[in-house]
Amino acid sequence: MNLKRFANSLVTRLVLFGTLVVLASGIARYYVLTDFLHDDLTGVAAEQQSTIASYLAQDINHRILERRRYLEQLAASLPPELMGQPERLREWLRDRQELQPLFSQGLFVANDNGVIIIDYPSTIGRTGLSISGYPDFHLAKGGRFIIGEPLLSPASQQAIIPMMAPLRDHGGRLIGILGGTTSLTAAGFLDHLQQARLGESGSFILVSPAKRVIIAANDPTIVLKPLPQVGVDPLLDKAVAGYRGTGIGSNGSVEEIKAIAPVPSTGWFVVVRLPVSAALPTVEHVQAFILRGGAVQALVIFLLIILVVVWFFRPLRHAADQAERMTRGDLPLTPLQVARADEVGHLTMAFNRLLSRLKVHQAELQHQAHHDTLTGLPNRVMLADRMKQAIAHANRERTGVALLFLDLDGFKPINDTLGHKAGDQVLQEITQRLLRVARHSDTLARVGGDEFVLLATDLDTPLAHGARALAEKCIHVVAEPLKLPQGEYTLGVSIGIAVCESDCDPDLLLQAADKAMYDAKNKGRGCYVIAVRDETRA
Repeated sequence: MNLKRFANSLVTRLVLFGTLVVLASGIARYYVLTDFLHDDLTGVAAEQQSTIASYLAQDINHRILERRRYLEQLAASLPPELMGQPERLREWLRDRQELQPLFSQGLFVANDNGVIIIDYPSTIGRTGLSISGYPDFHLAKGGRFIIGEPLLSPASQQAIIPMMAPLRDHGGRLIGILGGTTSLTAAGFLDHLQQARLGESGSFILVSPAKRVIIAANDPTIVLKPLPQVGVDPLLDKAVAGYRGTGIGSNGSVEEIKAIAPVPSTGWFVVVRLPVSAALPTVEHVQAFILRGGAVQALVIFLLIILVVVWFFRPLRHAADQAERMTRGDLPLTPLQVARADEVGHLTMAFNRLLSRLKVHQAELQHQAHHDTLTGLPNRVMLADRMKQAIAHANRERTGVALLFLDLDGFKPINDTLGHKAGDQVLQEITQRLLRVARHSDTLARVGGDEFVLLATDLDTPLAHGARALAEKCIHVVAEPLKLPQGEYTLGVSIGIAVCESDCDPDLLLQAADKAMYDAKNKGRGCYVIAVRDETRA
């Protein structure tokens, strides 16, 4: 037996001076602290899940809008005369699909009667297939862009999301439909939902309220399965009816904290779920502790406890006051002072450990929200913030910024033939090479599958010379042979450069660099193109 711990124990002291009044105070503390911790930790867990749900919904919305914009651009640029030239039309589709394969199941063109006349890549059973019976075909035929509900492809037998854009001739007459289909599990689309995890028991689902069907989830067995029947989960029923926010619901057997966030471009919504028991383990420990303490305290003497309880519980009252002021925002979240090595001290240390874990978890969520999980580089969110800071600094110091938009040449064949694991190794190796080129003041970010952005500041004037030097270094390091277990491979990189000396718009700067990168692709790849300066200004 640890005599020192026994002598310092609050239970020991209360045994000597106990009273039946402590039983009442113990019961009061039981309910007050339990309700406080339950409500507080539930709120913290709900806020964290809401942040995760919003991030996932925004990410999904971006991926869908990216494909929509691309398909609309293709529909606007398709020459009408190709509708009567099947082979040239197939070559046109092939060039676009291979240049930017956003639609994993490929592209197709249907005539105005809904019969698919050409597709790329060719899928058995797709050419000649009629889509006129598709529920939203009449809307596409009427001139609207359609993001379809998920379905099982009759050609590939895979779960897909179709998109359709109307095709018009020079006179504005409808001549056909340009479509693209993406597998739900395609890399770079919704596959990240199946890989996401929230602790050991948390889960994520993407829901189509119109069909009451699960589009994607980290449990692949429930994909394209219907939602539970109405009444099983009232909170999920509210979400289908339009509710967006957080709350506690039931999946039929377990209470869960749920956060619901919308995907604006489609009407879908993301649900992040975590069992209440997994989110609030501390409450049960505190309940057990208070019950044990109350049972022991019930044995103490009534009169003497009145005299000593003020002194005994002074640290607890101080800790509770400090914790309450922290929850109101009057004080910053800092560890509580441990006054004595008794149960009050143990509870205070447990609270401090909980607070420390909460801060670590918040820091991890913040890092995940601003960094790419594969390479550890900043993502689009952090890049946007760094661009604003860099432009503000350049305006103050009267210097300038340069933005290099890099797209790897030859990455897709490696990724397709050797597999995603080898593709990930290639991206990580290219990241390390580009980091050797980037200076301490520069920011290297990953903004897409094989797309990187290098934000350079404090370059010598003229800016274009420094940007060219950086671009040439990037081209050189990327071109170095890649040694993989399967053999030696070589990649290239096409770079779009946009420079700005003052008063430039971050979005326009990024768009200009992106456009210049495509110009470099068209120029022959493995080179760089500098954007026109006026394209970087609002």
